[in-house]
Amino acid sequence: MGNLRQVIIGNGVASISAIKAIRQVDRSCSITVISAENCNAYSPVLLTYYLKGQISREHLFIVDSSFYRMNNIKTKFGIKAEGVDALRQTVQLEDGGNVGYDNLLIATGACPVSLVSPREKPDNVFSLRTIEDAERILECVKTAKEVVLIEGGLVNLQIVDALFREGIRFTIVELARQVLYGCVDADCAAIIKRQIESQGVSVLLGERVTGISKRGNKAIVTLASGGELVADMVIVGIGVRPDTQFLSNSGVKVDRGILVDELMRTNIHNIFAAGDVSEGENLVTGKKEVLPNWINACKQGRIAGVNMSGKQERYEGGLRDTIVTIFGLTAASVGLSEASNDDGVTELAFSDSDRKTYMKIMVADNRIVGMILLGRTGKAGMLRNLLKNRKEISTWKGKLARNALDLRELLPALAGS
Repeated sequence: MGNLRQVIIGNGVASISAIKAIRQVDRSCSITVISAENCNAYSPVLLTYYLKGQISREHLFIVDSSFYRMNNIKTKFGIKAEGVDALRQTVQLEDGGNVGYDNLLIATGACPVSLVSPREKPDNVFSLRTIEDAERILECVKTAKEVVLIEGGLVNLQIVDALFREGIRFTIVELARQVLYGCVDADCAAIIKRQIESQGVSVLLGERVTGISKRGNKAIVTLASGGELVADMVIVGIGVRPDTQFLSNSGVKVDRGILVDELMRTNIHNIFAAGDVSEGENLVTGKKEVLPNWINACKQGRIAGVNMSGKQERYEGGLRDTIVTIFGLTAASVGLSEASNDDGVTELAFSDSDRKTYMKIMVADNRIVGMILLGRTGKAGMLRNLLKNRKEISTWKGKLARNALDLRELLPALAGS
């Protein structure tokens, strides 16, 4: 076992979790980590907190250099993987080099979808995925007076909250008819939109951006309705895609993300994938999908590492899981956020828009399959456990619908979860 060459492409939390799992089983095998970024592993989730000044740059990092040294990790940082040859069991690097492997873990995460090509993109147009992105945004916002954010998704709303200050006008342009589309439902989104607008931020819904160009030192955002927005800085948040382009000739099967089984193994027996680059099973729907959040990346990375080491552990599935605070208003969403008419789901909803609170619990077969909480999120952890462990909740359905459930009543059901 000690002669195995374990190679990991990517250096995020999935990679770090895999390393820890491998080293618990095998202290002598070779582990090499390849990363396009020239730094230790850090949490992209914390970048908006860094923008806001709530944490320092050094607190973005989840490990320091001693982690790689103590675990005897060979690092190839600042070098991008450009291809995988599954027959020769090698990873091709952008500098012309190759790294051989016996087992390979792909944990490259996701990259932002762009509206313009890198060559045509004005230098005051950004996305937020890396520390370098955050540094450039912080520099540009020092002199910005007009900031346009394309799409009102999770990250962009956090960016508005982080950068908000007197003297800067913010405009959010969203294609959908609500903010946080896919994370919360329209009723919850409406309360959040009012909270954002109460701060003086403009929110344009149902508006499509057709292009971004440069005019002098300004960025020009062209709208499908015929208008345009002039900005000192534009932040594009139209979504991310799993970073799989370098696998085009590898034979690894990719749908939206890399397809994996319950061992986190791809269609090629010694190639694994974990984190935002992979498609795992959704615990609620049973379908394969990309589940981009910290909890799933940790779990998938650990399970991949265990199985790469010759042990066996199965991935039970993951959940869509979101929590965000925007201008002091906290929203949590787990599992389904919307129910279709024919899926047998009952919605239990409670709303008080004056108090900026909202709760919707989705139930099928007397089990929770989704929830949205806004304003009062104290029940989120226990309700998430009920959902994850498929606990029967018929006893409390009425109280849930009235938002009258005492958390202590849930404790017996959670025993042993």
